[in-house]
Order: sequence, then structure tokens, then C-alpha cells
Amino acid sequence: MVLGALGRPVPPIHDIRRGVQAEGGYVETPEGDIRGLIYAGAVAWLAGQGIAARIALDLTAEHLPEGLFIASVHPGIRRPDIAPPSRGGHLVLVFGRDGAGALRFNNPSGDTAATQQDARLAPAVFDRFFAGRGIAIG
Repeated sequence: MVLGALGRPVPPIHDIRRGVQAEGGYVETPEGDIRGLIYAGAVAWLAGQGIAARIALDLTAEHLPEGLFIASVHPGIRRPDIAPPSRGGHLVLVFGRDGAGALRFNNPSGDTAATQQDARLAPAVFDRFFAGRGIAIG
């Protein structure tokens, strides 16, 4: 998502995964599954692409870093009317705010166009899903 948002070519997802994994961003279990993203490895991979990034912790939706931000949210964010059982475990790309202050984000696993591209939630609603951590780009 970050590459596309920056206007760069987006290679196939498995090429990205292999590159991030080589930097320690993904760890394969003995069963062959991939554990969730390890931010330090993702930041290292982004640096290798010439993209400045840093890990950001202990945040609220109201105080996200400016610019692009990869946020850890519960995957239920696609249905904001349902309370999530926990926070985090899924990544979305926050790219700004609208005139009313709602966060604007892309969620590649949204189940409708409205929950995939340029989804919008008020910070208080976003916080119900947000784990308070992510990767600040730039």
C-alpha cells in the first residue's frame, strides 16, 4: 500500500513478502505459516527502498504522526458498528483526515469498496480497533 500511495510501482505481493521476510519482517513457523508483521524488519525493508520510516508506539487516533501511517487495527474495522473483541492484528494505511477530522484510510481486506478505499472513521471510533502502534512513513 505504501509503494502505491507514494506513486511507485507495486511489485507482486509475494515479492514484497519475500523482501520483508529477508529483513526479518516476517517469521515462518515450523508449520509453514507466517506470523504477523515485525515492524523493525518492515522498516528495514522500506529503508532499502529509499523510504524513511519509523516505529511509533503508544498512540491514539487523535495523535497519529502526519503523513502516511501503517496502523495496527482489528480486522473488524470494516464493520465499525460492531465492537471488536480486541485491538490490532491487521494493517491499514492511514493517509489523512477529511474536513470533519475523520481519519481517511485504505484497508485492502475491506469487503466493500467503501471499506477498502478511502474509508473514513472518526478518531474515537477508529480507536476502538486501533492497537496504538504502527509505522510512520517519511
